[in-house]
Parts: sequence; structure tokens; C-alpha cells
Amino acid sequence: MSMQANEFAYYRDQLWTAPELLRTTTRPINGTQKADVYSFAIVLQEIMFRTEPYFIDIDTPQCMLAALRLNCQLIQCCL
Repeated sequence: MSMQANEFAYYRDQLWTAPELLRTTTRPINGTQKADVYSFAIVLQEIMFRTEPYFIDIDTPQCMLAALRLNCQLIQCCL
């Protein structure tokens, strides 16, 4: 697998992580109950809409994660 593919997969896998955990430098080993609820909601959204997390047409998962970390609207962060 190429370096770009590995980087893409790394960021894509974080799309199920709660924003409050993305904003911390040290994450709890077992996570948190709130983060579990958030991740479960993302999975339910995928099932319900039959699409990827956030189902917004974005260029990269890095863009979505930046918006979540900065707590800003996606359009502002990804432009």
C-alpha cells in the first residue's frame, strides 16, 4: 500500500472518533461513554442513509477532521 493510501486510511478511520477526543493530545485508553455514543450515532447514520460518514462530498477525510477539531462549519474549514 502506498504512503498516500496509508495516510488516507489513517484519517478515514478517525471519522468515527468523537470530536472531543480528536481535540485532545492524550486520549483515554478505554475512550469515554460520550465518545461511544457519538461513534454509534455515526454508524447508525451510515446504516440509515447507506453512505459514508458525514455523506458530504469532501476531497479528503483530513478536511472533515480539521473541521471537527476546530469546531467550525465544514464549508469554512475546507475552503
